[in-house]
Amino acid sequence: MKIPGCLFFLLLWIFLFSENSIAQVYREHFYPADSGAARYFHNRLNFESPLQLTDFDTTLKDFQAYNWIDQRIPFNAHLGNSGLAFRNLSFSNERESGFYYGPDFFEAYLFHQNEIKYYLNHNPFTELGFVTGASKEQVFHARHQQRVFKKLALGVDFEHINSLGTYQRQKSNNRRVVFKAQFFSENLRYGLIANYHNSKVVVQENGGIVYDSVYEQNLEPDRSIIAVRLNSAQNVIRKSGIYLQQYYQLSGRKTESKSDTASISAERIKLRFGRLSHSLDYDRNSFAYTDPSPASGYYRNIWIDSTATFDSVYFEKLENKFSWSNADYPDRFKPQTLLLLFGLKHQLSKVKDSAGSDSFNHLLPFGELRFNPHPLLTVEGKASFVLSDDAYRGDFNFSGLAQLKILRKHAFKTTLNFALQSENQSAPYFYQHYYSNHFIWDNDFGKTVTNKLSVFITQERMKLGADIYTISNYLFIDADTMPAQAGSSVEIFKAYLGKELSVGKFDFSGSVLYQKSSSSDIIRLPEWLACLTTTFNLRLFKGALNTRSGFDLRYNSPYYADAWMPAIRGFYHQNEKEIGGFIQADVFVNFKVKRTRFFFKLQNALSLLGDSYDFYAVPHYPLQDFGLKFGLDWRFHD
Repeated sequence: MKIPGCLFFLLLWIFLFSENSIAQVYREHFYPADSGAARYFHNRLNFESPLQLTDFDTTLKDFQAYNWIDQRIPFNAHLGNSGLAFRNLSFSNERESGFYYGPDFFEAYLFHQNEIKYYLNHNPFTELGFVTGASKEQVFHARHQQRVFKKLALGVDFEHINSLGTYQRQKSNNRRVVFKAQFFSENLRYGLIANYHNSKVVVQENGGIVYDSVYEQNLEPDRSIIAVRLNSAQNVIRKSGIYLQQYYQLSGRKTESKSDTASISAERIKLRFGRLSHSLDYDRNSFAYTDPSPASGYYRNIWIDSTATFDSVYFEKLENKFSWSNADYPDRFKPQTLLLLFGLKHQLSKVKDSAGSDSFNHLLPFGELRFNPHPLLTVEGKASFVLSDDAYRGDFNFSGLAQLKILRKHAFKTTLNFALQSENQSAPYFYQHYYSNHFIWDNDFGKTVTNKLSVFITQERMKLGADIYTISNYLFIDADTMPAQAGSSVEIFKAYLGKELSVGKFDFSGSVLYQKSSSSDIIRLPEWLACLTTTFNLRLFKGALNTRSGFDLRYNSPYYADAWMPAIRGFYHQNEKEIGGFIQADVFVNFKVKRTRFFFKLQNALSLLGDSYDFYAVPHYPLQDFGLKFGLDWRFHD
């Protein structure tokens, strides 16, 4: 595997800095007390108090789920190889207010600000991981962070997918990297996090196999010579940008040192005037679709050039957020009874394609609330509103949650939750305007109104709930591969159960979801989704070797799944092929020696049985056959 330049600099960084860590005085209420711990937080310094830290997962649980999509979306449909387009099979329609270009079915391979992790750790922290499998599949990741000065920490995350694929023209070559920095003053009155991120997705597009029967009847065991619909098409997606978030605590902190210098300083706040915050977020995005043979017969139309297709879209967005909250100094142990935030966001956006360009200038007031009026009750809420003179004027997003603790004992800790969300959103730019060699449209769609009501119960290892969506003016890509808007309201009902159970050395974890659309002509979903993981845990050699072996099962009921159109990077309705109704099974063995984890996985084991094959997640894109995967993950400090 060719080593990208950013990976070279990552390895050089680790070599130069991993030997020396600058000592400093740690604040127990801010940094983890365990010097070997690696915990992280997200970009919520404008509001979070206490600081919300998450433990870095070093267990064997779900370690075999190495695929970036499976880690984020349990129920998904993809094109049959790591790194290719995918969609969520569990219905979701939420998005933030403001400019939005359109659905992105490669988003799991791009860095997004709400998922970037900032580590709080005493010692230098490094993790390296690698997965290899059939069809020259290779997945690599590296993470490193350490303190280079007393108050400054630097880090880098790098991830790479390079997979040839089982069929012709199915290769993916995706990589993403983020360089991070965090700074907190000695008394925590000022804090800053910043990053530069860069992601690139390069995928070959084959349009699916020509004759499904060749695969389904196993007429050609050598999948690499089965004919495909496109022989030279490719999609390239790029995203890069910078982000900075900083806060300043308006109230000072008075510190009195005790006689015992080893003890923690006594700290108390005289006045509380809250926290001022500012964030800057700049993103550059580009899509490029190329095909040197557009006259192959795959496309319905050729509007511009019959000798070569080169379609590109470029858009960028600059956001500045200013806010005030009554959040106190960051603390991991002292939740505030009432947290309020008010702010204003200024958003500049620009879109450019072959037909021209558009610009948008938006102001968005926003607010947030978290209130604990009683130890048994928590209330949360968010709202934002668009002020502008264009089509986005009047867009809003509101959400609220009420959580009631009905059982408080640890063994039966149970919460009852009620949530409401309401959105009024302009059509994404992609649905309104698109100009390319094979697709041209210019629409004037109305705003989509979505209301969602949720009720769910949570326990320590269980979640049971239901969602009801009511959507007006829903947008989708119809069977003619053109955007369409529903003329009537559509309702979606979802009910789900997720449960984990341990019996001796056996662990069981699974979830089942039922969803029903009032109009399957508009929103097409599998009614039933289910997954189950069963494992047997065994410690060997006096605990020096931990093992976790078992199997993963996944199922979705048959339905007319949306097909993939690479020229618009989107899924569209089709009425010819019903897929689903099969069980996909993986068998795995995970084991851990000290700080190193390994796994072996037999993928799609049931494909060895029987003479017919029907393992599709997307029409005309078979899933991979039986294959062996191996992966390891090495974590070390100092």
